[in-house]
Amino acid sequence: MHDAGCINPLWPCAMTGAVACLAGFSDLGVIVHGSSGCYYYTETLVPVPVHSTFLVEEEVIFGAERRLREVVGDLAAMYSRVAVVNTCVPSVIGEDIRQFLEEYDVMIVDAPGFSGHLEDGWKNAIDTLAPGVDEQRQGVNIDGLFSADPFYHGNRMEAERLLAMAGIPPATRFCADTLGAAYRATPVSVAANPDFRSGVGTEAGSLVGIKPLKSCFSRIAALCSDADVGPVMEAVDEAEERIVHTCDRHLRRFDPPAAAIFSGFGQADAVATMLRDYLDAEIAVIGSRNRTGPSAFKVEETRDLDHIAALIARHAPDLVIGSAYEETVAGGAAFVPLTLPMRGRVILAHRPLAGTEGALGIMESVLNACMDTKQKK
Repeated sequence: MHDAGCINPLWPCAMTGAVACLAGFSDLGVIVHGSSGCYYYTETLVPVPVHSTFLVEEEVIFGAERRLREVVGDLAAMYSRVAVVNTCVPSVIGEDIRQFLEEYDVMIVDAPGFSGHLEDGWKNAIDTLAPGVDEQRQGVNIDGLFSADPFYHGNRMEAERLLAMAGIPPATRFCADTLGAAYRATPVSVAANPDFRSGVGTEAGSLVGIKPLKSCFSRIAALCSDADVGPVMEAVDEAEERIVHTCDRHLRRFDPPAAAIFSGFGQADAVATMLRDYLDAEIAVIGSRNRTGPSAFKVEETRDLDHIAALIARHAPDLVIGSAYEETVAGGAAFVPLTLPMRGRVILAHRPLAGTEGALGIMESVLNACMDTKQKK
């Protein structure tokens, strides 16, 4: 059995999850209350402005009140509200931050790294935010817009496009909106990333994968009387036909791949289902970064590189899907990026993983990677 200890951790901590959640609100100033290391690590993953107190030894020993008040005071003039995310050191010190900042409208999220993983910090921030539902507002919320997700912008654009096809106005975007919108959410949501659900309203389903897309918009039709989901269903059928046709052509030349997939469980399971259904792929293993759920595949929860390298060595897959970390231990297998971090490559376009464009995009990447690897051998 694999040692439960974290040897080479590659999934960010709760602090990063909280910051990535809150930073998606354009009028909320987010402060990483901690050292420069905490700030710069988060800054490499979160593509929106984040601020920091940059604590040094003096503040750790003698108290951070003056430094924190200074930073909050500056940001209070720039944003409608300020959020302070507590990191490990100030959390251990135990200073009463609320008392320091009584004169300011500040949201305080205690999310030190030792309190959990990325998704735990996201949930902590959502709970602190305490969104509200406006039963009279029309539209559907777009959930799972997580700013550290490499598909963040593309997922938002694709979700908005599909809702527009169904004649549905997008409502609150969790989390890529204004702070006020969080308190005027509609009663129905869809998940652009199933691993980061806010839990606001009734979820119609996930937008990742062909089968979940069909199920989601069927549910929307039942929940939203004004929706016309016919055009979306036609687009999903057309995308599925293109995938089937292209995969059939691929299988005339090459054998089905054996794949190992590493990502958040919801994303990985959806991709695995498409590979099995359209490419006859054998799914050797899913290495889930977060807590798992029911699956038709072999799933192991793992967040350290030694364990992942051992899984890849044991199963010897033809295809590895994951992050830049998996790429370093993929050996001669074809590789496709799916989750953070995606390093060593230029990413300019806002590519989605959600929706029809996301399904077409991931299958395109898989087929090209498999062909390139086969032709080089």
